[in-house]
Amino acid sequence: MIRTSSLVLVLVASLALGGCLYSNVDENWGKSYEAQQVWQTADQSAPENYEAPEGLDPETSQRVAERYYEGQEEQGQRVLPNIVIESN
Repeated sequence: MIRTSSLVLVLVASLALGGCLYSNVDENWGKSYEAQQVWQTADQSAPENYEAPEGLDPETSQRVAERYYEGQEEQGQRVLPNIVIESN
């Protein structure tokens, strides 16, 4: 009975962990940076173009920017958890 439950436990654990082996992160790493670099290279005057998007008035854009920066200040720094693995 113990052997069967141990086998089932190992089988379930291996199936659960086996699904975590593949991730799209490695394939897509740096794609947004590359896309931004291509767009900036295509329009080299982009940093000098300060026109607002169509339909966005200056007051609204100012409120959006202020809300964004206030939210960033309130978030603070994230603390990563400490993971300790010991072997005997």
